[in-house]
Amino acid sequence: MSDAKLPLIHKAPVEGLAIHVSRTGLSIGDAARLDRLSDGRIGVFARLRKPILGVIPHHREGLVGHLGPVAEEIIAPSLAHGDDLRVRIIDLTPEHLANGYPPEVYISVWGDPRHLQPVLAAVDLPLPEAPKPKAPKGLSGLRPA
Repeated sequence: MSDAKLPLIHKAPVEGLAIHVSRTGLSIGDAARLDRLSDGRIGVFARLRKPILGVIPHHREGLVGHLGPVAEEIIAPSLAHGDDLRVRIIDLTPEHLANGYPPEVYISVWGDPRHLQPVLAAVDLPLPEAPKPKAPKGLSGLRPA
């Protein structure tokens, strides 16, 4: 395969947010990374604004949240094989714009699809059957052989 990255997950929500979204300085397009947490889930880490003494500007990497079970099933094989993944923040809704709903952060994951398992197999759904080809209707009324 080539070194070109293909989308593994177009848009996945980050669950269990461990941050206050509007105070971290996160924005759309920021880079993130995925890594296993101590409890076995896949955590999403990004460069966050964490001021020293609440005044001096400082950025350091911190935990944003973790992936949901379906996204984790898709990404786990690539993460286990040590594939280079491109993870970006693609959408977010901070607390002050959420209108009473919880804040949201979404990521996209790009990488080499060699270790990608079919999504339907990851959620234990049966694979759809291929449609049966229909014989074209001829003008002469002959049936195909």
